[in-house]
Amino acid sequence: MARKGTSARVSAKARDELSRSVIALLMKEPFFGHLLGGVVRSVTDSTPTAAVALTKDSIELRVNPTFFVKTIRRKNERVAIIKHEALHLVFKHLFRWKSHHNPRLYNIAADLVVNQLVHPWPLPEGAIILAMFPDMGIKPNQTVDWYYKKLMNLQSQRGRKSAPKSADALGELMDGTRHSDHQFWADSHSNSSSDKTGESTRRALESELERQIIQARDRGGARSWGLLPGAVQAAISTMIEQRKPAIDWRRSLRLFSNSSRRTRITINQQRESKRFESLPGLRRYPGLKVKRLQHMLVAIDTSGSVSDSDLALFFAEVHGIWRQGAQVDVIECDAAVQRVYPYKGRPPSGIMGRGGTVFDPVFQWLRDNRRARYDGCIYITDGYAAAPQIKPPCRLLWVVTSGGSVGSHLRFGRAITLPAS
Repeated sequence: MARKGTSARVSAKARDELSRSVIALLMKEPFFGHLLGGVVRSVTDSTPTAAVALTKDSIELRVNPTFFVKTIRRKNERVAIIKHEALHLVFKHLFRWKSHHNPRLYNIAADLVVNQLVHPWPLPEGAIILAMFPDMGIKPNQTVDWYYKKLMNLQSQRGRKSAPKSADALGELMDGTRHSDHQFWADSHSNSSSDKTGESTRRALESELERQIIQARDRGGARSWGLLPGAVQAAISTMIEQRKPAIDWRRSLRLFSNSSRRTRITINQQRESKRFESLPGLRRYPGLKVKRLQHMLVAIDTSGSVSDSDLALFFAEVHGIWRQGAQVDVIECDAAVQRVYPYKGRPPSGIMGRGGTVFDPVFQWLRDNRRARYDGCIYITDGYAAAPQIKPPCRLLWVVTSGGSVGSHLRFGRAITLPAS
């Protein structure tokens, strides 16, 4: 019983120290504090040290209580460890293992990237740093791919008489335990293509992580942004650019503005309204504005001919429509309607369908659900299907992938093509 009590006290202290470390980051480097504030945190024996982990439902920051409290004694080193993990999130190292043949070398390369950026927090003794490889021509401020290639070359020299001393250091790192545990990176040590987390789940988790990173950047403000290293700024800027919709939905949604049935009067601080100030029952405000409310149905082609990358582009467009203030319902359809749900700012965890493509089920669903009173339907597809026979009861816009099939078979509305990525 005494042993269990001690373990409980250590876990409780580890939770407190983890919270204090996040707060310390929030005070000094707000971006990283905000990012970790939105990540699930877990004190667990599932990792021997500290880790960021992919689960079926979320991304977690995990710390081993004994390691975090008893092995790492200095508070600033604890902050360094969780900033190290936050940097792995920013660079999305968890999702890139598939493009590298040797996950262990990739893990070391990833640590070389992030440990250069942990300053001003002091790294614990034994952390993987550039100084461990003094004779291999390694340079600072390079990408994980650059370090990975260097390490692969060094690995190939191990065992030779003329091998540099750095080869021995690499061998020790390959066999040893580090302060950062990477075993939960998208099943990075699995040799099987059928790993534990499916492709659609990983894609959804990556999209959610990007949203959290961008949100942390916005919450930190201009001052926090200015404090970030250039490599971190570049990674976030690239992320934002890739998430932008390819279509200017502010302009495109004007197609449906004339049929919008609902309006809302909003108050602003501009000059007094001469148009609405005399309306009976309305108080006199500095300014009044009438805003149209649009209710859009976005049909997503989830057939087998649509690739995973195309589906990611589709949801970037859905997000762009939603960002313009429209109320968006998504309908997933291949040869039949699979499901319908309101879009709330993030893609679903999985996609239903992957069969053939038939357009009519969406339009029949619209006819059967006229009470929803949609102002328009946007059908995002690769266009490979027979012409629909059922006319939708609202305006229709076809959005077709680059290289998709655009022709007269896309009836009842105009078609626009997504630009090539």
